Amino acid sequence: MKIIRATKKDSSDIKEFLRKNDPEDYILNVIDHWLENDRVFIAVEDRIIGMNRLKYSLDGEAWLGGMRVDKDHRRKGIATILTERCMREAKTKKARLFTTENNTAAFNHVRKMGFKIKGYYTMMYSDIGKEKYYEIKKGNVWERLKKSEILKKNNFLLPQSFTFYKINPNLIKEAYISEDGYAIVERVNWGEDFFEITYFEGEKIIDGLKYLAFKNNHKKIWAFIPRDENLISILIKKGFKYEKWAKRGVVLEKVL
Repeated sequence: MKIIRATKKDSSDIKEFLRKNDPEDYILNVIDHWLENDRVFIAVEDRIIGMNRLKYSLDGEAWLGGMRVDKDHRRKGIATILTERCMREAKTKKARLFTTENNTAAFNHVRKMGFKIKGYYTMMYSDIGKEKYYEIKKGNVWERLKKSEILKKNNFLLPQSFTFYKINPNLIKEAYISEDGYAIVERVNWGEDFFEITYFEGEKIIDGLKYLAFKNNHKKIWAFIPRDENLISILIKKGFKYEKWAKRGVVLEKVL
């Protein structure tokens, strides 16, 4: 077996490998973007039997994701070899990744490799209909964020395009305030535009964000937030549901 960095010419072979494992794997829709913008490593024998991706978060730290191993080649150390290759290539102080607590194989694997939990997260969504107007405006939320106990518990890590970064005032691209709270928003384009709440406090701010999504012709609004009972209860009240596969997510980090 050899580990090589994939290029655009490997796209069709990678897609064939992905379809064999899971015909509905989301990576099928983004692998060409990854090959063009990130570093994708593949494990190859007579064919592709594993893959992993390396990119960088907004704060410049390594982000690992998209680990896949052929069903017939699991429990042979391939995931470990791919992860180690990505960490060697990264040349950063830290490496982070996201998994779910119910994915016990992946969760236990990265814990054994020395990754430590740095935050607990959940993903939810709401369909957008004809939302009622509620006034919100762009504003500076940094001073409030610094005082957040929820963020403190989660090491001040927030998602951006499904990577996580440690926030600072220069990295907050879009934030809104209302009379009762504030929120940080992320826009993602993976073939279609996603409107995503990455942190909020208050109830009415959610009404304003849903209206903003409606005015921008979004069909759904997502929330990828720290796993906090109060935040979750507000979202449920506002019509949000869990994205089942990401209900109990964790971000892990390893010092390199």
